[in-house]
Formats: sequence, structure tokens, C-alpha cells
Amino acid sequence: MPGFDQAALTRSTIILIGVGGVGSQIALALARKGIGRLTILDHDVVEPSNLPRQVYYPKDVGKPKAYALAGNLAREGLLDQTFSGYHLSFQDAVARGIDLSGSLAIVGVDSNPGRIAASVYYRKRGVPVIFSAVSRSADYGYVFVQEPNGPCFGCYFPGSINDLTSPCPGTPAIVDILKIVSGIAVYAVDTLLMPRPRHWNYKAVYLASGGDYTAQSTRRPDCKLCGVSIDETLSGCVVSNAETCLPCLPADTATGKTEGWV
Repeated sequence: MPGFDQAALTRSTIILIGVGGVGSQIALALARKGIGRLTILDHDVVEPSNLPRQVYYPKDVGKPKAYALAGNLAREGLLDQTFSGYHLSFQDAVARGIDLSGSLAIVGVDSNPGRIAASVYYRKRGVPVIFSAVSRSADYGYVFVQEPNGPCFGCYFPGSINDLTSPCPGTPAIVDILKIVSGIAVYAVDTLLMPRPRHWNYKAVYLASGGDYTAQSTRRPDCKLCGVSIDETLSGCVVSNAETCLPCLPADTATGKTEGWV
């Protein structure tokens, strides 16, 4: 396969933030592909409604998702791999000093505060981040790739910066769109770790209609996250290192809010 490098996957560490519908499917694919180390963050527990579309089983109901998924993946992996789970949100993991270093991060959480926190945190460290979500109508989804010198999540979704909501609507079984979006995200992983081609940093797919969309967007000079000094943007924040505070960001009423994505 042109550009594919199994060794690059095997020696890599990925931080996976949020392992609900999209995140757990991404984790399964990475385990089967032979990722070397996967660190999982999620503060939720497994509920019966999760079973049709997420990588959990009846025995996992009531258990922390991060622990349950790490155990399930251990049975799916085919190589010498390590799966670690933390029953924490990304923001809490940062506050507790958990080692969140890695080759790249993947964000599958259904809240904009979590997405923005990860965008800022990894931008400061020069680590690429892949964001993925599906619509509440369950017929389309997107993948956005934030590279160290490219546009950040706030550049493409400026309206998300001061959006403090967690929009997950409790969708039904939607494994079809989850499989498609997770597959695109895992392909994006390859492009960041090895010379597989990718001519986009935003890709959206639509199941009910034609016109799948790709874009190679650029940084916004007026972006509140990466257009000015991050330390300046987050000045006055009481959170350690001003890395995860969202309410003190300047107001932004521009379009691009991720409402309706889960």
C-alpha cells in the first residue's frame, strides 16, 4: 500500500479524548491496525443505550467507559500494544497532571468546552489533533485536522469558542455514520504519522444526499485561539497555566458554532 508504514503506527502514542459513538469506533479501528499505545480519557459510564452503537457489551453497563474500553481493546489488538484508560474528562486530566503527551490526539467529545480545551492545549505543544463528530440527525459527520502550523479548531468553528453547551441529544443506534466518520479519522491518523496523501483538513460526509465536502482551510488572523498569543487570550484565568479555561475567552459571535453535532 503506497505510503503505509506499520512500524510508524506501532511506535506511536495516541491520546483519545471521548469514547462514545465516534471515539469508541476509532479506538477499535486503531487497535486492529496496531497502534502502539492508546491513552483513553472519558468521564462517563456505560449505559444500556450505548450498546447498539459503541464498543461496549452488557457486562460493561455501569462501568467507566475508559476502563471498559481499554479492557475490550486488549482482546482486539493483534500486536504488542498498550491500552490505558482514565475515568476523567480532558480538563480534569490536565488539572491532575496526567501525562497527555503523544504523537497526536483525537477528540471525540460532544462538548465544545472540551474541544476548545484540547485545541489550545495541543496547539501550545505543537501536537496535531483530529476532531470528529456526527450530526444529531445521524446522516452526516465531519473530521477536522488541526496541524501545528495550520488552522485550529477555533479558526474553522469560531462560534464554538464561547459555546459552553454539551449538545449530545441521546441519539439512537447510528453505527452506519459512526463507522464512516471513524474510518475517515483513522485515515487522517495515517496521514499524520506516515506519507499517505491527504489534500484536506476538513471533510464532511452526507448519507442522505450527495455533495460530500472537503476543504483545505487556512488560519484566521482574527482567531481568538491561535490568532494572538494564547497566554494573552487567556489572561486572568484561574486555571493552572490558563490551558483549559473557557469562560474568560473574549466573546465571539461569528458563525461556525458546532450546534447539532454530537
